[in-house]
Amino acid sequence: MTNPAPTTTSEPRRLPIRTRKLRLPFQTPPIPRHWHGGSPVATHLFNGVNLLFPYGERFFVRSVRHYLDAVKDDPELLADIRGFFGQEGNHAREHERYFEVLESQGYEIREFLDQFERSFAFLERRFPPVMHLAATAAAEHFTAIMARYAFQDRDFLENAHPTMRDLILWHAAEEIEHKAVAFDVLQKVAPSYPLRVAGFLLASAFLMFWWFRGVRMLLRQDGLSRAAIREDAERLGRLRDELGVGERDILRDVFLQGLRSYARPGFHPWDDDDRALVEEYVAELDAALADPAPAKRADADDPAKTAA
Repeated sequence: MTNPAPTTTSEPRRLPIRTRKLRLPFQTPPIPRHWHGGSPVATHLFNGVNLLFPYGERFFVRSVRHYLDAVKDDPELLADIRGFFGQEGNHAREHERYFEVLESQGYEIREFLDQFERSFAFLERRFPPVMHLAATAAAEHFTAIMARYAFQDRDFLENAHPTMRDLILWHAAEEIEHKAVAFDVLQKVAPSYPLRVAGFLLASAFLMFWWFRGVRMLLRQDGLSRAAIREDAERLGRLRDELGVGERDILRDVFLQGLRSYARPGFHPWDDDDRALVEEYVAELDAALADPAPAKRADADDPAKTAA
């Protein structure tokens, strides 16, 4: 499957931001411990960032909600914010439900989650609300980059368990839909380039530290040696080459690429117009959710049957 690359545009564009309340079937069929093609590395690269989503996305909502009064004169932005709140709330719920799967597989995650949330709460107390918003806008830039790769690399995702593939694609599509909301609020209430860059540096350091720590924690619980991890990573590289999707390096392709674009003074998230990546997927998903036929509604409750 060949997916189009995002185009570059000088005009900010928007996608409709719809709230889609899905409840994924995490228990049936059972999700294996290494659900991404039997690879611990591929699985835990996702599991590690999944651990950060519920608390992080609720923080994003708080950060934007703080400035609702400041944007009340912009009805279009307010509508986008309402869609953003709905989407992020649903993402937090479904990713948190997946914690139960990890625990049923034998992973001990509660100590990690407690440390992460205490660290997050400490930073939230130390920095003012405008920095919370700046960090949120930057974090949304990172999630939009990761979302774009999820759709560009859909052939690679075919190796994933169908429920997890549905979770990734649903979340990724909505991250692209609302990728500019926090940024637009920041530009309206505090259009400061130094503030934007400071928020980026804070968000990137925090995300990188806790994501990689989560991945290491999960791999360590698998009892894998460094040699076994390296061998698995090399196997993934060969598979990606065979599929024609190329290698993805998180540091280079997420964080450094994010810095290059975000640090540009005139940057806007919709400079990269990646609507074509998600339009077909979103149309199929919305049609399935809107279909009143009982059989279709049952399938809509199981996105593995409708959105893969």
